[in-house]
Amino acid sequence: MRRDYDEVLESEFFALFQRYYDLERDANKQHDCGNYSLSRMYPLAELAGNPERELHIVHVAGTKGKGSTAHFISGMLGAAGLKAGLFTSPHLATVRERFQLDNRLASYEKLLDTASWLRSRLEKAGLEPSLFEIFTLLALRLFVVEGMSWAVIETGIGGRLDATNYIAAPRCTVITPLSFDHQALLGKSIEEIAAEKAGILKPGVPLVLAKQPYAAAEELILQKAKELGVAVHRPTALPPKGLLPEKYPGFLQDNFSVALKVMELLELKPDWNVFQLPKLRARCELLRQEPPLILDAAHNGDSMQKLVASLKQLYPNTMFTVVLGAVKGKNLADMLEALLQLPAQFVLTNPHSAKESALPELEACAKRLGLPVLASIEKLERAEQLPEGPLLFTGSFFTALIGEEIFGGGGHEETLRASS
Repeated sequence: MRRDYDEVLESEFFALFQRYYDLERDANKQHDCGNYSLSRMYPLAELAGNPERELHIVHVAGTKGKGSTAHFISGMLGAAGLKAGLFTSPHLATVRERFQLDNRLASYEKLLDTASWLRSRLEKAGLEPSLFEIFTLLALRLFVVEGMSWAVIETGIGGRLDATNYIAAPRCTVITPLSFDHQALLGKSIEEIAAEKAGILKPGVPLVLAKQPYAAAEELILQKAKELGVAVHRPTALPPKGLLPEKYPGFLQDNFSVALKVMELLELKPDWNVFQLPKLRARCELLRQEPPLILDAAHNGDSMQKLVASLKQLYPNTMFTVVLGAVKGKNLADMLEALLQLPAQFVLTNPHSAKESALPELEACAKRLGLPVLASIEKLERAEQLPEGPLLFTGSFFTALIGEEIFGGGGHEETLRASS
């Protein structure tokens, strides 16, 4: 059972945009320069009343940590007494997770009202945007309708050609740590990936740049910033004492510090007495205390390494059964090599997604690397198909979704926040 999910209302929402859905499912086509550009966003924005012009926007890109950083910024804006909307992707249990108002999921009623308004205008105008392009404008329109003054907008994939990048004048931009992901779309080298992410920089708009694991990526971003006259700010402040849990992973503290630098840059002061750490779904999220049951959407080597390090810190000498599934196009070897460092046995499966599964490749890679595989289950739907004991669902948001669907409605919900 999925949390905060109503099957009828969820279906009603997606039915409004059914004709646009296939455009998003073909990710290679969507992000190919030959048939994808920001040109579709401008008439779409005009159709929606150019809501971006009525909002103070913080635009966040990156490979690792952009989701948690966006949530932290939104939470801090609220604690500073400001009304803030948050747009992130993808979602785990319900589309409502993508659209947050004052750090709460937008209600189906509000979402359907604005979605119906936008769909009717789309039909009359004859525009053919992708679903993500629609969602971007839907979020911004919803924020304006509901009286938000600020918006934290997370890119979908990349930056330069991402639908969110039509926003011409954000208050600041943020780039979190970059690593290798979506290489078929963004480029095979770290420099190519950095160039795509740096595409969100705007002339004269300040950038908060997180500590980068690759010097070449940082060099390229700094050069782009210099060309555009962008002031680059580095996170320096530590979280207020006692605000974060005692066992908080260092890299997540780094993400929190990035959000603090954004507040400092914007000259905003959160009231820490009212600030609440966001609940981050499928980011080392603990659904059950004993034995631990964890959902994490790690889907590249870097994020998997950080997940494994966090689990070894939080659960020393614990043997997990890892339910692992991935979609095609991921670097499976990097993920599996990281997971080999975790005391675990593995159940391989198909993610619950319309995207093509990499299960055959995963099986072959696991065999080649000597991963201790307990079973390979094509269709995992019931708790009885898994052994008892500690469980981890990972490899994709869509694999974390399996854990959500089997266990999400009944367990104790707590976020460890050991992964962005």
